[in-house]
This record gives sequence, structure tokens and C-alpha cells, in this order.
Amino acid sequence: MNELNINYIPVHKWSGYPVFRIIVYRLWTRHRINIIEYIGTMRKISSRPGEGMTFTIKNNSTKLKKLLKIRNITHDDKRKICDSVAAAATTGEGYREAGSPSLHFQVGKYHCNIHLDSYGFVSYLPNGEKFFNPELVQHTVDELIWGTYGVGLFDKIHPWAGKFANRFHPILPNSRNRYELAVGARFNVIQKPGNTLSIDYTVSKTGERRLIGKWEVMNW
Repeated sequence: MNELNINYIPVHKWSGYPVFRIIVYRLWTRHRINIIEYIGTMRKISSRPGEGMTFTIKNNSTKLKKLLKIRNITHDDKRKICDSVAAAATTGEGYREAGSPSLHFQVGKYHCNIHLDSYGFVSYLPNGEKFFNPELVQHTVDELIWGTYGVGLFDKIHPWAGKFANRFHPILPNSRNRYELAVGARFNVIQKPGNTLSIDYTVSKTGERRLIGKWEVMNW
């Protein structure tokens, strides 16, 4: 189904959206959280995992925030520099799932947005201390700067322009290319939640140019 952004989306239509199903399934199977219990009215379900779904919180956000205080979900502590930078574009309180890809929660007083970051950057040391891994660079450039602001500009021109722009992605050193010292761009020929067929063009630090096709399956 196409993206809806209206006053509310009827309950019987929620399951018709792949992004909704992915988020609900991931929360239940990995964390035993039934997020449906906390949804008042569904305001938006995007066709893009990186935008996710936005809903009003049933009753208030206090109970939901307490629910998210579990081992593999960490809170953005804006008193700390790194957390503050990571949460610069977060509306409300930010909570992030460890690992990659990862769920990102933006919890306000009355509304909540949950979306999927393809490049999760939260990890834990053996002693349980949180740290941000190198995926933060790819996430910031690709999903935050380009995905939010760049694609957002094209969305304002026309929805189809935004959908086309969203098929392009910058490539930097990250875990999927084993942190190869190369930069470039990707165009997704086929783009579905969890599955992409792309054409990647990169230039390495030695000047080597590479054009390859890639099929990628995300374990969402």
C-alpha cells in the first residue's frame, strides 16, 4: 500500500503496510514488546523504513519510556556530547536499539515515531558500557543528512521526485564493505523493505574505480 499521511489510519489497515509489520514483528520477536498496546491513533505509516510510523501514545508517554529501558535499547543522554550530537535531529526523547540495522524511537509527550536505521551505530563493551561504532559516519551522511534533508527537499517538489531521490545513497567506509577506504554512490534499481538490488560506483583511495551490481537482504 502507498504511504498515508492523514488525520489517522484505521486500525484494520495497519497490517497492510510492510513497514508496520516489520517494526511490530521486530519489537515482539527481539524484545517481547507489543507496541500495538501503546498506540492511540496511527497518524502516519511510511513506505520507507527510515521514516517508519508515527502515532499518538495511548494515555501518556511515561509508561512507554519505562518499557524501553531494557538491555538492548539505550537512551540518548543529551547531557553527553556524543549522545547530544547523535540526537540532534531527534524529536522528543531518543531511544536506539543496539546493533545494525536498528530501531530508533522518538518519544514525545503525546506522539511517538519508530523507524529503522539501516546503519545502527550503538554497541556495548563487555562491561556493558555503551559506545558509538564507526557506522555512525555512514548513518549520519546517508540516513540523516541525505535521507532526511536531501530527499526531504525532493519530497517537497513532488512525491515522485522524493521516491526517485530516495533510490540514491552515498557510500562511505562501513561494515558492509568491510570499511574499504572508498567513497561513491549507490542507485537502488529494486528497492523494497529489507531487499535491494543496486548498482554501486566507488573510487578508492588509490584511484581504483569500480562499478558493481549488488543484491542485499536485510534481516529485519
